[in-house]
Amino acid sequence: MKLRATVSASANSDAYDGMAYIYCHDPRQNYCFSLTRAVGSDDIEVMVFDQVVHRVDHLEVALQASGFKTTLSMDAASLLDGHSEYDIEFLPGAWNRQAVEKALAAIFRGKEGLSARA
Repeated sequence: MKLRATVSASANSDAYDGMAYIYCHDPRQNYCFSLTRAVGSDDIEVMVFDQVVHRVDHLEVALQASGFKTTLSMDAASLLDGHSEYDIEFLPGAWNRQAVEKALAAIFRGKEGLSARA
């Protein structure tokens, strides 16, 4: 699934008890995608569409120059909305690369699956 989205991100949110998150919203499709990880949790929570949620132990995220690509297992995809890949392009001027990098690093702390390209 391709999204062109606004994004907000935090490595340690005061509003959510220290949770790390990245939240994307495609205004044209009115579609949301987020990754969160609570303090002390081993799982990453994936939320798609409108509050369809599943916790995973592993997923792949490749940070790119203007967004990121997420790949989920087919099992996880079947418990969400059926998509195993999300190609998310951030709308110009709607994101801060440093905040996104820090949030993803916190979400993947102690886990494999995160890669970055310039």
